[in-house]
Amino acid sequence: MAVIVALLVVLAAAVVTTRIIEEQGLLARTLASERERAQAEWMLRGGMDWSRAILRFDAQTNATTRLDGIWAQPIVNLPVGSASNPEQALFTGQVEDELSKFNLRNLAQDGLIQPQALQELVRLFESLRIPAEVADNVAQRMAASQYGAESEPSAPGLQFVSDLAGVPGMTPVALATVSPFLTLLPSTTKVNVNTASAEVLAAVVPGMDLARARSVVLERDKGVWFNNVADFVNRLQLSGDEPGQRLAVQSQWFRVSGEIAGDQTLVAMQGLLYRADQEAAPTVRWISY
Repeated sequence: MAVIVALLVVLAAAVVTTRIIEEQGLLARTLASERERAQAEWMLRGGMDWSRAILRFDAQTNATTRLDGIWAQPIVNLPVGSASNPEQALFTGQVEDELSKFNLRNLAQDGLIQPQALQELVRLFESLRIPAEVADNVAQRMAASQYGAESEPSAPGLQFVSDLAGVPGMTPVALATVSPFLTLLPSTTKVNVNTASAEVLAAVVPGMDLARARSVVLERDKGVWFNNVADFVNRLQLSGDEPGQRLAVQSQWFRVSGEIAGDQTLVAMQGLLYRADQEAAPTVRWISY
């Protein structure tokens, strides 16, 4: 009996010891993962600061915002690990001009739908083969989230384009299709003709169809940039009342996205930058991980 009791005691001690070792191993892995995540977040903040610096440099050296700027060149799998193992962590990042997209904020002001902006969104959706009624539902949703002259919002405010998932008719496929061409900024904006896609240009420029817009974008991206809005209007021989009133050649809003891929972690970041003038670095409006 004494031998059996001794064996049971040894077995129990072994089980407890094994459990303690497993818990310590799990804790060590958790701490290592948290350390890597914290380091990745600091690296991503460094990427945000780098984006602010190059956007400030771009504003000081260029009168227009164009896709041949340093800010527009993506970074893919840049080694940012330790000196002994730089491949341990890889950084990928990109800066996007938000004025190259259609700003949903233009759709409504003081709770009232803006007809011109709605027509632009309808043309954009039609070029993407999305029903026009979905565009109308989006405009109504934007108006419902605003204060009116004598009314309060009847729906929560939208913060991101992904929030359109709850709009009637906006299926997951439709949302994935339109998202690259939409943005949601704190204020109304114009469209930068030096960075906008053919779909967005065809939507906001009166009388321009998608085929002509694609021709314009193809020529532009070969280096034939527009110096100002008048240059765009004259070169394309646009007619009508103020055809360039919704257009610009400079941008103030930029979206920064990046990710750090490590051995055990993958940390992603997105942020919105506002560039008010040429002298000061852009300010961070929001950042999320």
